[in-house]
Amino acid sequence: MIDSTSSDPAIISLLDLLHAHYPQVRLTPWSITPLAGLSGGTYLLANGIEKLIARSQNVTQTNLYVSRKKEHAILRQLNDFDAAPHAIAANRQWLLVEWLPGITPDTSTFYSADFQRQLAQLVATLHQHHRFSYHLPLREEISHYARWIDPRRKTPAGLRLHRYFMRSPLPKTLKIAPAHMDIHADNLLISPSGQLLLLDWEYAANTDIGLSLACYFSANNLSVEQRQIFLSHYCLDYHAYTDLSGLENQCQLWEPWVKYMMLMWYEVRWQQSKNDQFLQHGQPLRQYFGLS
Repeated sequence: MIDSTSSDPAIISLLDLLHAHYPQVRLTPWSITPLAGLSGGTYLLANGIEKLIARSQNVTQTNLYVSRKKEHAILRQLNDFDAAPHAIAANRQWLLVEWLPGITPDTSTFYSADFQRQLAQLVATLHQHHRFSYHLPLREEISHYARWIDPRRKTPAGLRLHRYFMRSPLPKTLKIAPAHMDIHADNLLISPSGQLLLLDWEYAANTDIGLSLACYFSANNLSVEQRQIFLSHYCLDYHAYTDLSGLENQCQLWEPWVKYMMLMWYEVRWQQSKNDQFLQHGQPLRQYFGLS
C-alpha cells in the first residue's frame, strides 16, 4: 500500500484530482494499493465511501505506447457499451476509472467452450460499435518500441527482421472496427449478474478485425480448433462478419505482425524492469522468428 501522505509529486497530483472530484470526502484518507499487471501503473483507491481505479501516466507507460489521454477519450466514447468501465476524471498524470465488482475467470473457465462463446459475442458486439476517434498505427507502434529496447539485445538477425516489418506492406484491410487489443483473462471480469466485462482499454483503437482477432488468438495461445470455433461464433452466431473463411485467412496473415509486436513489447518491458519473466514470455516468439 502507498502512503497517501507521501510527498511524491505523482501521489500529490493523484490526491489533488481525487479531492477536486470528491470534495465531500476531502478529509477522508485514501488507501492506494498497486494492482498486479504486466504493464503496471494501476491502483485500487478506497476510502470507506468510494472505491475506484487510478491509472498512471509516467515514463514507463509512455515507453509502452500508452496514452491515458487516449484511453480517457475512448472510455467516454464507450459510455453506451455496458461491458466497459466509465471514465471518472483525469489530469496529465492520472486517469480515474470506475471500479467494477466481479471475479477474474480462472484458466479452466477462460478456455471453456461456454466462456469462449460468450467472449465471441462480446467481441462481435464491440466490433459493431461505432468507431473510436483513434486508429491503430501499427508500424509506428513497432518503431516506437524499437527505440526503447536494450541495444545489447539487438542482433544482426533481429535488425533484419525489424527492417522487414518496417518495409513490408501490411495485409489488406477486411473491415475497420473498434477493438480492445489486449484481451486476456486478467482483463476480464465476470460480474455478480454473470455479465462479461472488459477492463484496461489502454491499447484500444480502430483496426482491422483480422488484426484484432489475431492478437487475441496469439496472446492467449488458442489452438487451431479453438480459433475456428471462436470465429464460427463470431461470424455465424453473432453476424459480425459474413465471410468466415476469408476472416480465418486474414487472421493468419496478421499473425506474424502480432507476434512481432508482442515480442517488441516484452523486450521493452524487460528493459524497464529487468524482470526475467518478460524474456521468458518473449522466448517462444524469438523461436518463431528464428532469433534463438
